[in-house]
Amino acid sequence: MNFFKKLFDWMLVIGLVLLLGRIITAVFLFLDIPFTTFFKDYSLISLVILIIGVIGLQVIKDKK
Repeated sequence: MNFFKKLFDWMLVIGLVLLLGRIITAVFLFLDIPFTTFFKDYSLISLVILIIGVIGLQVIKDKK
């Protein structure tokens, strides 16, 4: 169970970092400042990672 908690913690952190990157990319695109499209290209994957991390942590928390 400890392995899954660490896994979901890391998925949550990675998902939040990718979400922050998507927000920064959107701001730069809105201001017409050239910026990488990495976060825009992988937006679905970052949402999936974030959602799985949040749901996994909630399930583990409810079992305790």
